[in-house]
Amino acid sequence: MNFGRQILDAFAANGDRVAMVSGHSRITYAQALVQVGHLAANFKMSGLRPGDRVGLAMVDNIDVVLAILACWKIDATPVVIDFRAPRSQRARNIRDFALAMIFESRSPPGDDPYPGAIFQADWKNASPAAHAAPAGATGAHPAFLMFSSGTTGDPKAYIQSHEALSGRVTARKSTLDGTEKRLLTPMALSYSATRHQIFSYLLYGGTVNFFPPLFTPSELIEGLLSFRASGTSLPPPVISRLVREVGQPATSPLPDLRVLYSIGGPARPEDKLAAYRYISSGYRISYASSLTGNISMLSGPDVLARPESAGRPFGGVRIDIVDAEGHVLANGETGLIKAWTSTMASAVLLPGNRPFIDPRIMGPNWGMPGDIGFLDDAGFLTIVDRESDMIVRGGVNVAPQELEKLIRAHPKVLDVAVTGFPDETMGQEIAVFIVTEHGTVDEFQAFLRANISPDRRPREVRLVASLPYSDNGKLLRRRLVETLSAQPPRE
Repeated sequence: MNFGRQILDAFAANGDRVAMVSGHSRITYAQALVQVGHLAANFKMSGLRPGDRVGLAMVDNIDVVLAILACWKIDATPVVIDFRAPRSQRARNIRDFALAMIFESRSPPGDDPYPGAIFQADWKNASPAAHAAPAGATGAHPAFLMFSSGTTGDPKAYIQSHEALSGRVTARKSTLDGTEKRLLTPMALSYSATRHQIFSYLLYGGTVNFFPPLFTPSELIEGLLSFRASGTSLPPPVISRLVREVGQPATSPLPDLRVLYSIGGPARPEDKLAAYRYISSGYRISYASSLTGNISMLSGPDVLARPESAGRPFGGVRIDIVDAEGHVLANGETGLIKAWTSTMASAVLLPGNRPFIDPRIMGPNWGMPGDIGFLDDAGFLTIVDRESDMIVRGGVNVAPQELEKLIRAHPKVLDVAVTGFPDETMGQEIAVFIVTEHGTVDEFQAFLRANISPDRRPREVRLVASLPYSDNGKLLRRRLVETLSAQPPRE
């Protein structure tokens, strides 16, 4: 399935319906289609060719969507880059993954050279002479080159085919059926999950409202109400803030909100329950990876029954739990998660544009996202931790998320993260970072002694004002490790 042609046909079919809103700007499907044609002609005149990888680092999300469609129209591959990315990162993206150029709203300060051009608003309104809008959109080249979140180091690049993109987008149709298809989201388009959500609404004639990325919970609630949003997609930390803002009302303060997507990272069971009960019974959280696409979904009554789980497998997805040698384990046994799916990335690249090939973790129709978990007899998947986050202390495997769950039960803990740091004697030692208003180190150390066995007990306790999260809600453990290496652990 050629998703580029599929979405362009959807724009043609929806005519004068409003497609996108951003602040005071709004654009219909018909207007967008005309502007996409002009952009495609201007992109082609700039020297772009079929198969070129084109960086898009614009501030205006409507411009980003139009530029994505224009790239597909000339059979180029868009690469959406966070507009806040520094110049050095943009130069590295071009160098490491062979981008032809980057269109950007402004040129960041710095000396790193790279082929870039300021995105011109006029390109949307007129085609250059003798350069009619190309027909294109053959789907002969990849739909996206997308970067992993980089939470464990420098990101890899994943190549997504039009067929895989179509599978990831159309899988959301049943969720949208019966709703007003009005999505409001503050999430950046540089995250693939955001793009999949947005294109699912646009493919089926909905309206997408791009909300400003900086807001208070009350401002977001007001935005959802005034737009009469039937759906929103938010990272878990934002949903947690909404839960605290809303409290426990008898009825939801957002009566039109039929779907509340939690995307970008794991959520706490108590936040899942509160979001379902007090914000929207349409709360849902998916487990996915850049490599495989969607793996499982927790939604509906399953949220109440199994909030600690990642839900059941998506339709058409098979999940195996395997040991280090690849042998399938029985239900209830913990091991590596292996997903069989039709939405796999078609290739993975390392810096230097080098193919990443490892038959131990990926094949034509399966991939291992690097997480550890188990399946129960009812088919629910529970994620224990990331394989790369696992701490090995004196030969004992310690899962950070298990310790975090236990420590979070302390009434004075607002947020918590556990990580390992190098130790000459044990190989790794364990540190815990706690966000608290009134707790003390001595108090938490006493709690750890009373509740955690010595072989798994954190040696270092740090009180911090906040934990480092990416914009899509993933905990950046490596930054915590860096603070430990900068400050020797206390004896």
